[in-house]
Amino acid sequence: MRLLIFATLSIGLLTQPLQARVGSQSGNPDFDASGEVDFTDFLLFAGKFGARQDDERYETRFDLDGDGEVGFGDFLILAGGFGKTVPKAMGKIYWTDSGTGNPTPMEDDKIQRANFDGSNVETLLTFQNFLRLPFGITLDVAGGKMYWTDTIRDRIRRANLDGSGVEDLLNTRTFGGQSLGGPATAPRDIALDLTSDPPKMYWVDAGTSNVNDGKIWRANLDGSSPEVLVSTGLINPQSIALDVAGGKMYWTDSGTGGPDAPQDDKIQRANLDGSNVETLLTYENFLRVPRGIALDVAGGKMYWTDIGRDRIRRANLDGTEPEDLLNTRTFGGQSLGGPATAPRDIALDLTSDPPKMYWVDAGTSNVNDGKIWRANLDGSSPEALVTTGLVNPQGIALMLTP
Repeated sequence: MRLLIFATLSIGLLTQPLQARVGSQSGNPDFDASGEVDFTDFLLFAGKFGARQDDERYETRFDLDGDGEVGFGDFLILAGGFGKTVPKAMGKIYWTDSGTGNPTPMEDDKIQRANFDGSNVETLLTFQNFLRLPFGITLDVAGGKMYWTDTIRDRIRRANLDGSGVEDLLNTRTFGGQSLGGPATAPRDIALDLTSDPPKMYWVDAGTSNVNDGKIWRANLDGSSPEVLVSTGLINPQSIALDVAGGKMYWTDSGTGGPDAPQDDKIQRANLDGSNVETLLTYENFLRVPRGIALDVAGGKMYWTDIGRDRIRRANLDGTEPEDLLNTRTFGGQSLGGPATAPRDIALDLTSDPPKMYWVDAGTSNVNDGKIWRANLDGSSPEALVTTGLVNPQGIALMLTP
């Protein structure tokens, strides 16, 4: 019915002069950032029509005239630009910052974003939005949502890409600490499969004791139908990445962090249903507290960060041919210089020329010396993008433009 109404309105509008239809445009109706205002943008807009501020469906990007409601005025702007080519929106970097981990200062905990060149840093969510050690983050750009994990309040949460419309999806306790049950006991990283029906979110959960109680879970994007996929053999899983086309999920396991259990450190993969778990890399491959992981499926490579040895590394998707890309010290601890001092999460932009890897670095003291870096996929041309205001950055996600 909604689409029928919109179609009727469109016919009427398209018979009017263009200038009368456009009005005073203040937003960009290319909602999917494709470079053209097309039917996909129309469908996205239809799903938000009628939403007002404080409504969970409301997103500022659809409120083109800025009046606080996604209404007829916004539709006039959309119709006026329909079929036109528009400048593509600049890509964005999103990241979580877990702060000092102390009760004060509360403003340390935040989710931020910036342009791909590090400019225009925006703080989207803070402790005042009930953030407490935000960790993993991932994006559904077409759906206009970001998803993240909260390691202190044991929650899977989401919000609009501008930080509005925050909602809890899964939790295991109230803010006061009372147990509520549920699957998220120590959620770390999170990833989305937007091709499945229904779409799914996957996350790794480190459990409570770092002794074989880690798990890998998945659920629908609204948090419904949670299910355990892998429930044995995981010590301290930290990061997860999906090869949806290949039907595989990859994850890092940082183990106990102790020197006497070298077999704990590993990178593994399994089918998306949790079957056929394979160990690809271990301590014998010079893993030491592996953390973030990202995939270049077309290139046949996986990339990961190594906290213990301060390295950015890569290997084939089957774990063969591991190689160092960036490091700051030898295995013995001697400083070699370089950008990776405490690398955490990593993400890839395979659309740029040349392709780039981005990563967050927590620095050495958790006192405003965190950074966001990028480099070519072979580790060349590293550059610091954001160098101030970061206390303990943990997760990173990229909003790519087509």
